[in-house]
Amino acid sequence: MARRSVELKIQEPGRDQGKLFKITEMSAFDTEEWAERSINAILRNANKEDISFLIPLVYTYVQEATIESSYEELMEKNDEGMVKIQHATEKLAVYLSSLFFSLPYDDLKIVVKPLFDCCSIYLNPGQNDLVEPILNNPNHYIEEVSTIIALKREAFKLHTDFFTRDAKRYLDLFIVSMEQLQSKKDIDTTQTFLNQSER
Repeated sequence: MARRSVELKIQEPGRDQGKLFKITEMSAFDTEEWAERSINAILRNANKEDISFLIPLVYTYVQEATIESSYEELMEKNDEGMVKIQHATEKLAVYLSSLFFSLPYDDLKIVVKPLFDCCSIYLNPGQNDLVEPILNNPNHYIEEVSTIIALKREAFKLHTDFFTRDAKRYLDLFIVSMEQLQSKKDIDTTQTFLNQSER
């Protein structure tokens, strides 16, 4: 099966207006690596309140998403379940997106680079399908900051399809990573307390 792709035509007035971009899904291995790096970056920078909010949110999503053998069956058979999973999905997607794009610059630069690797521009839109990776000549192909933001957002959406069963694999990884982080923080807190008590 071919990798998924989406097209983005810049509608906003400016130097990039009318340009047509193509965003193509990463390979399975690259997506897995990107997801792990993103999860680790989010968790490294998450505060205690973020973790406290995320753990029950992810558990809720996984629980609702695995009631039936597939999301499609859940949609067909269980209206109440459909509402629950949509609600859990929307909350999770919004929160994870906000944490992702709020990462410190150095971390964000690393996890965003693979997203831009997925972006190409049509050299003669409407005439042929010839595309060129935007990173081959980024300053020539992109002249507006708003275009960078739009491409980053669309590439992120393409690789965080929360409405598929595949998402559960990443969320399971997320849960394990969160629990490990929480355990480490608990150990660090206990050790700090013991050290202070010995003084």
